[in-house]
Amino acid sequence: MNHLAHLFLAGRSHESLLGNLSGDFVKGSVDGKFSDGVRAGIMEHRRVDAFTDTHPDVAAIRRIIAVDHGHYSRVIGDIFFDHFLACEWNTYAKESLPAFLRRTYSALDPWVDSMPGRLRFVYPIMRDEGWLPSYATIDGIWITLFNVSRRFSRQPRLELATPLLIHARAEILHHFSQFMPDVIRFAKGLRSES
Repeated sequence: MNHLAHLFLAGRSHESLLGNLSGDFVKGSVDGKFSDGVRAGIMEHRRVDAFTDTHPDVAAIRRIIAVDHGHYSRVIGDIFFDHFLACEWNTYAKESLPAFLRRTYSALDPWVDSMPGRLRFVYPIMRDEGWLPSYATIDGIWITLFNVSRRFSRQPRLELATPLLIHARAEILHHFSQFMPDVIRFAKGLRSES
């Protein structure tokens, strides 16, 4: 799962949103480093990622991607999930994507200075450059994959996977549509445990 999906699966509180968004920016133990709510959000992020990694429909999506992109299929797949979530938003959400983003940014903006690690620098760029709504477009995914490629030392040209969103769209969307209700139930279950 990528940024949009983790925020979508989070609870409504700023701590849950912040923790779920922080998951990729925090490594190792979180004990004593964050408030209980943020720590719970980070742990939720990690458990959602573990659930995602073992889901058969996610494995099927990664196999489609892996034909040409090998072990980068996980990274590409996570970004594709945000694309399909943005495109199919009204199927899963009770509020529009723009309303969700306004609410989410309003909840997170006061906490920028306390965001962990690189997130305090990445989040304002993500918000101001409109990363999350751009995931609904194929051009937005191309740009995202291009930028992610630059973070790898081998610069693997992940953007070359973008045509799969056209040529394999029906098959990937089918698997995404099977997976998404399962991960929504899983995330809700995590919050009801706490």
